[in-house]
Amino acid sequence: MLWLFSQMFLLCLVSFAVGSLVTWLSVRARLQPERPKTRLALPAPRPAAEQVVIAEQPPAPKPPRQESLPVKGNSRTMVYHTPDSPYYRRMKGDMAFASETDAVSAGYRMWSTKARVRV
Repeated sequence: MLWLFSQMFLLCLVSFAVGSLVTWLSVRARLQPERPKTRLALPAPRPAAEQVVIAEQPPAPKPPRQESLPVKGNSRTMVYHTPDSPYYRRMKGDMAFASETDAVSAGYRMWSTKARVRV
């Protein structure tokens, strides 16, 4: 029995020593000081007589903003949202309709609040 205990103790001692050595080597490699990076030479400054002047141009006119259609539809769920929907502002809507009748004729159904699960 003493022989088995001594073998287990020796095995644990060797595994501890190997683990300590591996840890020490990895920490030692991280603590090596980094070599300084070579710096690139900067170009010489321009002489004062060689200044570049940029002419200001008036800003380009903005294109007219297209009015978004009042009904947004989600083609994945086939649900449309009107401006009075609580989800209208946060929904992106990949389809747009001029009216609810257009959305219904396209096969979409009106939004509804999420039903709560009763326990």
